[in-house]
This record gives sequence, structure tokens and C-alpha cells, in this order.
Amino acid sequence: MLLTRSGTALAGALGVLALLSACGGGSSSSSGTPPASAQVDLSDLDLATAGYCDLTVDARCLYPFPNNYFTRADAGTPTGRRVHFQVEAMPVAQPLSIAPNPLAPAGVETTEATPIDPGPWNRNDGFSPGAMIQTWVPDVDLAASGAVAIGDLSAAMDADAPILVLDAETGERQLIWTELDANATGDEGRALIIRPARNLLEGRTYIVALRNLVNSEGERIEPTPLFRAYRDGLRTGEPVLEARRDNMTALLDNLESHGIEREGLVQAWSFTVASQKSLTARMLHIRDQAFAGLGGGAPAFTIDQVGEDIQGEPRGGLSRGISGTFEVPNFLNQAGGVPGSSFNYNGSEDPDALPAQLNGDDTVTARFRCQVPNTAVADFTDPNSPVTPARAALYGHGLFGEGPGGEFRSGNVRAMQTEHNILFCATDWIGMAQEDFVAGVIHRILADVSRLPRQLDRSQQGILNAMFLAELLRHPDGFASHPAFRHGPGDTLVYDPSEVFYDGNSQGGILGGALVATAPNIHRGVLGVPGSNYSLLLRRYGPFAQRFGVVLYQAYPNELDRSLVLGLMQMLWDRAENNGYLSHLDGRYLPGTPTGKAVLLHVALGDHQVTHWSAEVTARSIGAAIHEPTARLGEHPDSNPYVAIPRIEQYPYHGNAIMVWDSGDFDPVSGKGTPYAPSDNTGPDAGDDPHESPRNTVSARQQKSAFMKSFGAVIDVCGNDPCRSDDYTGLSRD
Repeated sequence: MLLTRSGTALAGALGVLALLSACGGGSSSSSGTPPASAQVDLSDLDLATAGYCDLTVDARCLYPFPNNYFTRADAGTPTGRRVHFQVEAMPVAQPLSIAPNPLAPAGVETTEATPIDPGPWNRNDGFSPGAMIQTWVPDVDLAASGAVAIGDLSAAMDADAPILVLDAETGERQLIWTELDANATGDEGRALIIRPARNLLEGRTYIVALRNLVNSEGERIEPTPLFRAYRDGLRTGEPVLEARRDNMTALLDNLESHGIEREGLVQAWSFTVASQKSLTARMLHIRDQAFAGLGGGAPAFTIDQVGEDIQGEPRGGLSRGISGTFEVPNFLNQAGGVPGSSFNYNGSEDPDALPAQLNGDDTVTARFRCQVPNTAVADFTDPNSPVTPARAALYGHGLFGEGPGGEFRSGNVRAMQTEHNILFCATDWIGMAQEDFVAGVIHRILADVSRLPRQLDRSQQGILNAMFLAELLRHPDGFASHPAFRHGPGDTLVYDPSEVFYDGNSQGGILGGALVATAPNIHRGVLGVPGSNYSLLLRRYGPFAQRFGVVLYQAYPNELDRSLVLGLMQMLWDRAENNGYLSHLDGRYLPGTPTGKAVLLHVALGDHQVTHWSAEVTARSIGAAIHEPTARLGEHPDSNPYVAIPRIEQYPYHGNAIMVWDSGDFDPVSGKGTPYAPSDNTGPDAGDDPHESPRNTVSARQQKSAFMKSFGAVIDVCGNDPCRSDDYTGLSRD
């Protein structure tokens, strides 16, 4: 099937259409009579589960994952498929009890074993574009097998690469790396994980092929009996298994057409990436409905406080702080959109239903704070103090922070304002805000992943809230109409409303790309220490086990389930973080969205909290170019770093870009400096965490400022050296 880059099906290619339906569990069957006798021993298989488990990998029901076996045909979706998980196949959360503590303020307690409710997942017409592809192979030695590792992604294109992800239609090799779950305590729980190093295209079908693998003894690994039966044409003697034969034959034939022989195959399966509609329709719908409701006017707002203090304390460099609230249509199912809300579908069971405003008129009352730097107005008490209008920008806070306070009070934010005359306004990233954490929503989700929409739906409402705050900055009847934002005899507006920019860090960098991609009123943004794909980020987050694993691991004690749960969660997270929107920051703009979007990524090398490898995936997916040299004068642990990321050849550079900031070599004696992060899927903990270093660097802020202009560009602030943060240790490079 020929597909456009947006995933829209074009008429004509029936061969790949057959493949799209080839592996849907129960969606098609052989018309022939099953063989009378078996040629392969399948006595260890539980055939009663064949309707909802893929028994070609019998380690865990939903392995291998993602997998079109867990879909059904649906002519009403852009992909022609619909995810069809059955409750019997889903991981089961075990009861747990954790008392309130500083890391889980509300505690968490469940009393029943509860399978994940597949309903929200079965709304999807495919899987994540950044899919955490996973399976299980006993005692596999990836290095001895020659599998591509994170250190040299170009090996994914080797002719004899043992692990491949191919476009089912074109045969094009995808850039990937492979890893074994380093968090597992034994081989039986060690998932084999395949990571796309560049996001896969919406609506496309991909084939995963594993071949010529060896174990720790150097011995060839054989396929499971069922996969061998399909591969080698052996009879199973079981109608429920023979019903899939034609589909598996089509899959294997397709591989052979792309030069992948059956001989040596250990596993193979296909999956379809969700369409643009499936990933973005809810966010775009609430955006369009909310802005249509404004009727060309500005959102309603109140000003509650005007003064120099932030949470009771004066802050140097700021001449005025302005706090208040604004109203946003509430598309969540509880009044006011309180923590724990999910989208309001008005009781509809239609998988394509879109959120509706609660009761037709309910609103979320969102908090905001704006900060006027003294470079805009030196002294508000002096009526003759001149006004130099500041640029207007939103600031996006970090994990479980708060917009009007928290890090918004920090020195680096104020420095950005005073050094470059920027008026920042901030609101809470609800869904991932302090109030969600304190209310215990996040930990209850980890105890039962069925509750995940209570976070991701509220996060989408939070993105809408940020758009409304930007509109208040832009619209003449918004903040520009209030005297708190004006000064002097000419009643001069203290900021320039012609364009609103975005600057966010950490979580603000992870969610900020989704905001820029969808906002009707933001064109340019800086994503500080960013990434995409929470399923990649979380286990590479240094304190994950202590902060979140303590709940998740008790709820899902099976180690293969833990990995699977993260992959399942990503399918829904796509709707509310960068991962679902990256392709729309690279020229393929979303419907109803202005063109000309651009982002600058500022990355901390060896980041303890947001792995720099996730930022590299983001960069490839949006076509960002990188400053060179990139890291420690060629000392990068990757043998071939930054594969498929183009270099910036000339400054100023116009377009998406990534800058990697180095905070200095690690000294094992003093413990100072930042070592390179582990290359496996664990989090770093040695040395200094450079997570806040880029934003605390004067030259980095200079570069951000040059970019955050209507016709801004990336300027060179590093010269012929790697970009070094201001806390660079200066240790010997010899």
C-alpha cells in the first residue's frame, strides 16, 4: 500500500494491504482444512490462549510487542487497523500498600489484583511512532550476535545485521539500536528491547526480524517450535494455529522480497504505527473547540496580585510580578478539571469519540504569574521611568513543578529575563504538576496503569491552558488591556505582543515540543534538557527506582511485565508529550496549525534526569542539525556518535538545531564533573548532575535569546570547541 508521510492510504497496492491484516489476532483465517497430523511438538503451549496471545514467543502473552497480532481490521480508521487487546492478555497489577512518605505524599493502597483495562488502548489505530519494541530470546548474547548497539547506530544498515526493522512496503532499513533490559535480575525476565533511533512514520507498517542469534556459549539460538513451524512449513495439527499460517507465510514472503531469507530467522512479526489522527485528534479537537468558543476575543482573566514579591520574597532583577487566574474550557470529566480527571466523552463508547466540554460550559480556572524584568521598566514607582518593551514568552516548568512559583523564582530564569529583556509568564503543566503529585494521582497510576488517562488527558488540558495563556499575551483584549502591564505617561505596554515564544526545561522540554507543534500562537521554542518518549526516558532517569519504581515494581513484580507496561504506557503518552508530535516539527504541519515552527534543543551531556540519548532521537526525528565538535574533543563513548544528525555547516543557522553542553570530565577522586551516562537502560548516579547546567550558562542564554526572535537563528556561541557550560570543571584533557 502506498502511503503518504501522514499515513493516508492511497489506492492500489493490494499486496501490502494483505500484510496489514496479516497478523491481526482472529481477523483472518485459512480457508483450507487443517493438516491431519502434526510435524512439530507444541505440547508445551496453552492453546486456549491463542486467541489473544502470540504463541510464537511464549514468554509473556503480549510478546513480541508491538504486534499487529493484537489488532483487528477496521475500515473506519486511517490505517485500516484497530488495536484489539483483550483483558485476558493484559498485565495484572498486584495489591500493594505504601504509607505516605516524602516520595509518595498520599501513599497508595490497592486491595485487588487488577488487569489493565484495554479500553483506552483499543481506541488506537496502531502503535507508538517511538515504539519500545520488545521480545524475549533465551540467553541471547547481543554483542556476540553482532546486534547494533547504541554506540554505532550505522551498524543497523549492515547487510548481515541480525536484528532489523524494515518498512513493510519499501524494505527500507530503520535506524535502531538493541539492548537487553539491564534492570532484570535474571535471564527469564530480561527483555530484548529494540529502540527506533529516529521515530517511525505515522500510519506505516514495519516488520521486525531477528536472525542468526547466538547465546552466551556462542551456540546458535533456535526459534520456538511454533515459529519454526511457520518458517519451515511444518504442520502443527492445530486448527487455531493453522488459521494464522497464510498470514505468517505472507509476512515471511515479504521479508524474502526484501532480501531477508527464511533460513536463520528466529522471530519475525509486523506492527502498524498509529495514524496522525489517532495520535493528535483529541489535542487538536479541544484546541479548535476552545478557540472557536472565544469568538475572536481573549480568554477571561483576573489579576489578583501585583508586586515585586514571588511567594512572599522579593527577587532581584524583577520590577513587577503579576499573578492571577484565567478560564479555559474544561474537557475533563470532573468539575474544574481537578487532579484525577480524564477526558469527558459524555458516556460515548465510540472509540473515535472526541472530548466534549463538561456540561457544555464548565471551565478550568488556571493560575498564572508574569514577571516583568527591570530592563523593561526599571522602577514602577517612578511614573517617568522609561519603558523598553520586553519580548513575551511562556516558561515551562520541570517535573511536578508549579508555574507561578517553584523554579520560576530561580536565578537562571531571572537572568534570562534581565540579560535579554524577556517577560515570562507561566502556568501549571496540569497532569504533571505539583498538585497531581501531592494528590497521589501519579502513584495510583503506577499501582494500576488502567488509570493512566487521568494523567495524560489532564496533560493535554494543560497544553491547552498554555495556549490560552499565550493568547492572553498576544490578544489586544488580554493582558495588554490591563493597567498592570502598562506604565508611564504614555500608558505604554511593557511587552511586545506581536509574537509569543516558548522556553521550557526538563519536563518543560519534554512537553514543550507538543505545545509548539500544536499551538496556533507560538512559532518558536527552546526545549531545555529535553527528550521524547517516556518509555525511553524513565529507566534512564537516575532516581527512577527510588521515586517511581518502588510502586511500579511492587504492582507488576514480573520483570517482563515491567518492560511491557512501559511500552503500553507509551502508546497513550504519545498524545501528551513530544513523541506523538515530532514529525510535525519538521515541515509536516498539523491541520489548522500555522507553518514555520522551529525549536532549539539544549542538551546536558551525561544528564542524570533526561538522558541525552533521548534528545538525539528527538533531533533525528525533527531534522535538527548539531554543533560540531560535540563532546570532549573526541572522547565520546560512542564509537560513531550522532549518526544521521547533520552538522551545522554555517552560522547563523536557520532551522531546528541541537546543542550539547558539556559540564566537564569526571574526577573519580573528587567525585566532581560528569561522567558519560551508562549505555544500558539504567540511570546515571556518579558525579555531578548537569541537568541544570545549560540554563545556568551565560552563552547558552545568549544563544536562546538570538533564537527567540521573529526571524531568529541559531548563533555560534561555542566556536571551534565543544559547548561548555559555566560549571565546566576545567580538569585536564590530557
